[in-house]
Amino acid sequence: RVINEVRARELIQLPIDYIYNPDFDDPHKAEAMLGDMPGTAEFEAKRRGMQPPKDVPPQMAHLYEWPLLTKDQEQHLFRKMNYLKHKLHKLAQAVDPARAKAADLRKAAAMRDQVKAVRDVLINCNQRLVYNNAKKHLANGTENIDDLVSDGNLSLMRAVEKFDYARGNKFSTYATWAIIKNFARSIPDEKTHKQRYMTGHDELFEAKADVRTDEQEVLATADAAKARVSRLLEHLDARTREVIRMRTGLDGSEEMTLEQIGQHFGITKE
Repeated sequence: RVINEVRARELIQLPIDYIYNPDFDDPHKAEAMLGDMPGTAEFEAKRRGMQPPKDVPPQMAHLYEWPLLTKDQEQHLFRKMNYLKHKLHKLAQAVDPARAKAADLRKAAAMRDQVKAVRDVLINCNQRLVYNNAKKHLANGTENIDDLVSDGNLSLMRAVEKFDYARGNKFSTYATWAIIKNFARSIPDEKTHKQRYMTGHDELFEAKADVRTDEQEVLATADAAKARVSRLLEHLDARTREVIRMRTGLDGSEEMTLEQIGQHFGITKE
């Protein structure tokens, strides 16, 4: 009884941060929300056959162990993760530490494990975003890509927790802007800190206040940038403008390879 009471108090005190959706209160949708994501078999087959490109450093090869998610798979996983958190939150609210049942506590522990499993898939499938953006900043004079990747991974993990799938946006858009915005803030700050306090001790890495942006700010910034790019594209001829839109997915569609674009226009990818 004492052990159950301690575990119940830990459950109640543990903050559960999630994005609520009205579908969570519809019992008829529970089975679909907790089921396997669409195309699970194909996803696992791709995962077994994944190989890193030849130009990727060995320490970054693990980033290519997971395939990219389709939009439907991504939406399903974000919905499932937040629905599990919603159920866990409801369970925590209903638990009385003095009368906690072992079955309820086991159920809560199982839900926490499920949340972690889904979150890990979302993080693993999007870690290449971090590496690709870190490489771009490395070219701008930053010395250590490992530090950038580590810092970018923190931004990615926060983005997974804060992303609202119901808005219909692609997670890669949100996560990319969150990572870039964090790099823009953290890199100059880290350089200044190291220059002033380079002691070789752990104090150098003291935790700082979280100044990272939220989803609304990130998406507003991304929309403004997209509008500026669209205005610049108007100065190009029609075909060049369309090639850039298709290559980068500016219109919200999937990004196309140069070969696919060439086939569309009846020209070579070169």
